Amino acid sequence: MRIALLGTTGFLLAISWQVVLPVLPLHLSRIGYTATQVGILVSLLSLAMGIVELEVGRVAGMFGRRWTLLGGLLANAAAMIGVAQARAAAAVGGALAGVGASRALMWAPLHASVAAAASEETRGRAFGVFWFLTSVGFLAGPAIGGVVGARYGDRVVFYLGAGISLIILPVIFATTTPGRPTLRLTASGVGAVLRHPTVFRLCLANHLYYAVTGIWSTFLPLYAATQGLGVLVVGEVFAVQGLTYALVQIPTGRLADRWGPERLVLPGLAGRSAIALLVPLLHSTTALLLAGAVYGFVGGLVPVTFTTLMARLSPRDRYTTAMGVYNSSGDLGFFIGPLMGGAAALLGIVGPFVLCAPLGLAAVIAGLGVAAAIGSSRSQI
Repeated sequence: MRIALLGTTGFLLAISWQVVLPVLPLHLSRIGYTATQVGILVSLLSLAMGIVELEVGRVAGMFGRRWTLLGGLLANAAAMIGVAQARAAAAVGGALAGVGASRALMWAPLHASVAAAASEETRGRAFGVFWFLTSVGFLAGPAIGGVVGARYGDRVVFYLGAGISLIILPVIFATTTPGRPTLRLTASGVGAVLRHPTVFRLCLANHLYYAVTGIWSTFLPLYAATQGLGVLVVGEVFAVQGLTYALVQIPTGRLADRWGPERLVLPGLAGRSAIALLVPLLHSTTALLLAGAVYGFVGGLVPVTFTTLMARLSPRDRYTTAMGVYNSSGDLGFFIGPLMGGAAALLGIVGPFVLCAPLGLAAVIAGLGVAAAIGSSRSQI
């Protein structure tokens, strides 16, 4: 029951952001920003998120998980409204950074709660349920955002995301306890987390994986526009991606418990890079929908696998810090990906997708190191 409630929280959190995914690049483009500038602005969100996540263990230790989550939700609602209203580069960048910082306060405590609620033998299945429910939010969010954006305009989608953030507030009271957490949750273990060689490789692979994902989510809407396809089609592509992403979560959790999560590391890393490389060859709605379906399926193997491995390698009193470092590696990937993609876009809209080749290769090499090391390196941080 507790895992289901935590999954419900993840579901609503996912929708609160995913609704804006199809319209954010187009919104920034329509108010006067180039593809390169869009990449830079979007990357600020992930930079702020990655930095704050390194300190989320300290924040949760000071205020407790409940107030950390509640504060993040309120800040997220305010920042989403700010994105909708802003036009100047400094205001847009500040609002996007505010969204990233507020979201950083929410995901690591949720992941730590899932890890603490399950035994090592059932943790893969627990994360499978959590990520399935969260992934349904990834599925529903873009579809809702695409429809709302097409009918009512870009800004309404940001207001919708802010409203959903406020709806989550009562759910937080149902999934958390008042006061400080019973476990010692500080940021003092950040260095120890990164000094663990297997964890470092895992975070590096995760960082590169999300760099590729950031390129896809930022530049696919702009590429689709060059092919004469509108925001509704982009929303459908992201929705199909979310569907296959969601469907693979529970089976992945069961396979992780049965075979070991280390055996599932590579397919998602290699698969997402390969699909991103194919984008310049795709020119129709059907082709993009098929690519989105495969992209979601192979990428869906990663969250359960990686969070299960992080929990295995972390002691209970460092779950929030360890999950914060793990999430930070991904969000800094989301920062680097659009930033590098924006630079590559100076050579044309296909440039960001070609860049996925070296990023994907580096991710696979890091993933091979994880798979090789995990069997002989089970010691905790």
